Amino acid sequence: QLPSTRDLLPAAEEWEVEAILGHKISSKKTGRKRYYLVRWKGLDATEDSWLSEYELRNAPELKREYL
Repeated sequence: QLPSTRDLLPAAEEWEVEAILGHKISSKKTGRKRYYLVRWKGLDATEDSWLSEYELRNAPELKREYL
């Protein structure tokens, strides 16, 4: 019997967002999209990154606090 692919694939790591530091709006031909600059919990500023609104869908409280 073959092992399931679930056993072969590493689990996706999830990092906790500590704070939203800023935002920008990208207006491309596909439409306007909002991106947030986030600070990751336990990491320093060199690891800050831009996430789309969709990627922050599980952090509604942080978005409310920021806005």
